[in-house]
Amino acid sequence: MNFSILSDPSNLKIVRDHLKSFIKEKGFQKVDRDSVILATDEAVQNVIRYAYNLEKDKKIDVTFEVKDPNLIIQIRDYGKQVPIEQIKPRELDDVKPGGLGVHFIRNICEKVDYQHMDEGGGTKLTLTF
Repeated sequence: MNFSILSDPSNLKIVRDHLKSFIKEKGFQKVDRDSVILATDEAVQNVIRYAYNLEKDKKIDVTFEVKDPNLIIQIRDYGKQVPIEQIKPRELDDVKPGGLGVHFIRNICEKVDYQHMDEGGGTKLTLTF
């Protein structure tokens, strides 16, 4: 399944709804649906916040696919490229609101791969569950 959304936070619901339907349609039993949705939601939120600086009219491409035995989710933006070595969770003992998205993503996913794109700029994030 491939689709695109604009970077408006209200569109996060579209991603969650499509993902719920995709998991159900594919009968994917090997994943915790709520955890997959949480990690994906956090990843798209990070694109909106960091690649697009909360601008609401930028394109985000999303792909869901099953490559047995894995569920693969790709999130592609065309925004600011954050140095990959800087994409890390904050310290958990630093108690404050927010900032745990990368922590959730890395702990939920089996594999997380960030790739800076030359053509069109931006970053492609591949999440493997």
